[in-house]
Amino acid sequence: MTSQQENFIKDYLKHLLTGDAAVFAGAGLSVGAGYVDWRGLLKDIAREIDLEVDRETDLISLAQFHVNERGGRGGLNQKIIEEFKEKAELSDNHKILARLPVHTYWTTNYDSLIEDALIAANKRVDIKYQSSQLPYSMLKQDAIVFKMHGDANHPNEATLTKDDYEQYYKKNEPFITSLSADLISKTFLFVGFSFTDPNLDYILSRVKLSLNNNTRPHYCIIRKTNRKDFKNDADFDYAVRRQGFMISDLKRFQIQSVIVEDYSEITHLFREIELRYKRTAVFISGSAATYSPYSSDEAISFIHNLAKEIIKQKLTVVSGFGLGIGSAVINGSLDAIYTSPNKYSEDQLILRPFPQIKTSSKELPELWDEYRKKMLSFAGIALFVFGNKEDSANSKIINANGVQEEFELATQYNILPIPIGATGYIAKNIWLSVMKNFDKYYSDFSGIRDLLDLLNDDRKPLIEHIPTVIQILKNINK
Repeated sequence: MTSQQENFIKDYLKHLLTGDAAVFAGAGLSVGAGYVDWRGLLKDIAREIDLEVDRETDLISLAQFHVNERGGRGGLNQKIIEEFKEKAELSDNHKILARLPVHTYWTTNYDSLIEDALIAANKRVDIKYQSSQLPYSMLKQDAIVFKMHGDANHPNEATLTKDDYEQYYKKNEPFITSLSADLISKTFLFVGFSFTDPNLDYILSRVKLSLNNNTRPHYCIIRKTNRKDFKNDADFDYAVRRQGFMISDLKRFQIQSVIVEDYSEITHLFREIELRYKRTAVFISGSAATYSPYSSDEAISFIHNLAKEIIKQKLTVVSGFGLGIGSAVINGSLDAIYTSPNKYSEDQLILRPFPQIKTSSKELPELWDEYRKKMLSFAGIALFVFGNKEDSANSKIINANGVQEEFELATQYNILPIPIGATGYIAKNIWLSVMKNFDKYYSDFSGIRDLLDLLNDDRKPLIEHIPTVIQILKNINK
């Protein structure tokens, strides 16, 4: 990974965490899922009027020529329907972007891939493809998708020809106003964009002028010009120079280019962003019918203060309200949040209490499995403490198989385990497993083995393990 890519990931992650990150998707994002780009869309259209799309540089004029020659846009509308009504497979890039905590998505694409990906991620999506829809909002929306050039289901309203662009500022002024506001208040990631759209250029210029060059930073991902895409060196050299000028010009709008050698690198960048975002959430797994050899007061105080310190690191705590553990986790988290409500938020505590009574056709074990998977989907780090329960058959204390299952799921989901071996029981077994297979879990991190080793020391008070846990979390998220 280049230093430029690393800096982008770190900065965009900050905006994800503060809730002001946005995405703007161009045709390139949909091409990766199997749809055509503008040239592909207009290839047959050009042939119908005896032109060649590969020789055209002004595709908006090309679309207008077809309308002029045919006396209307019926042919264009039919082409949009043919190309975009068929469902394409969601790409990994769409899926990852939909899972990220992004509320605002803008696109010039006609297809429904962005909203389909968001729905597949179990999010409530408010879709805006007409100016008249902008004043109204869906109740409890998770995301909003602005389709500023229209939707494939309404091809007659799609922005495509010169006439459409010339009238856009009058017919779609609410879109211009809304996008201008978002460019001022959010940090955008432009993906799949060529930056040749006159509407976007106009809006970027307007924002730049209104803020006197004090606009927010934005990012765009651009594939480096590749020699294999050109027939000769002269064409390649020309394309390299032109791309350099374009990258410099984007800086006028505070858009920083993130260069990739190949389109596959984009998926890698997105996965890295998602992974790092998840590592700001810590799942606390454990159960305790007994805290032996520690006293109840010592153990509960330890768990309370552990959760409290995690919140103070501006991380999120995820809990399933485990027996003997959950109340202390909740109390510790809320202690930090309510003591400093201007610094910490209730959003930093995610609770998913396990159902204890069957009330539907599903058996409890099946429900518990679903709950575990859902909880772990929020997190990138899992802490394991104690892990015991009382055997209902003979009242003996045994290891809690549920905690073991959560460790196995965490391993499956590439979640980093932090077992506090000193608490014994399943946590001790997990600690032994992690230390035996350390490189399997922590190959990308240095200095953590020694810290994990300290978490097995049962000779010191539990409370003294908290600084070690916090240091591990800092090392992971630095």
